[in-house]
Amino acid sequence: MEKDDDIIVFAMYDDPIKANMVKDILESNGVIAGVMGDSIANTLMKGFTQGSMRVVVLRKDLPLAREIMDSNPIE
Repeated sequence: MEKDDDIIVFAMYDDPIKANMVKDILESNGVIAGVMGDSIANTLMKGFTQGSMRVVVLRKDLPLAREIMDSNPIE
């Protein structure tokens, strides 16, 4: 059963810097966010771990997170 406080993946990135930029933008706009990923694997397997950095948010914040990032695109 889905709950509002479930943690879900908002976006996935190859680049940990981009993932952390998205997290910072979300948090500066009141959305609790985090970055999950295996940094050792990223270092050892650079180029083979596509989408290994996951930006996560609470399910209830997903619509707001989308709205925020639509207004603040990361390229």
